[in-house]
Amino acid sequence: MDLNMKVAKFMQKPVFVELGTDMKKVAELMAKEETDVLVVREKGNIEGIITEMDLFYMLKNYAFPEIAGHPQDLKEIKLVKSMMSKKSKDFMSVCQLYGPHPCLMVGEEDTLENAIRIMVAGGEMHLLVIGPNGDVTGTISPRNIIKAFLK
Repeated sequence: MDLNMKVAKFMQKPVFVELGTDMKKVAELMAKEETDVLVVREKGNIEGIITEMDLFYMLKNYAFPEIAGHPQDLKEIKLVKSMMSKKSKDFMSVCQLYGPHPCLMVGEEDTLENAIRIMVAGGEMHLLVIGPNGDVTGTISPRNIIKAFLK
């Protein structure tokens, strides 16, 4: 695999969700769009990202504890109610394109090697991809990089 290939070739299109969206809708959108990360925004401004791990964290800590020790009860759990009462803003990683908490980003023309270096150095598994005009044009995650390794 050539690590000098451009991020643009392997990124996925960004999927946006509004800041106050309930976690049920977050889960539905992730499933519908077949993505592991959503870009959270409010009034057009990037406020953070929410990942499938954030979604699982919410389930593990707020829905599953009520059945702890009783795995047979999983089918009886009312996940929809738990998920609708939780909001994206409570589980997302806060970051902005500009400001005190910048998102980890990579440009479309950056290499996969650079994206991997940013992920490792920053301790994050998801990066926003920024286009030539400074807007979010995609995201890249380990899922995308693994696909690149398989080509």
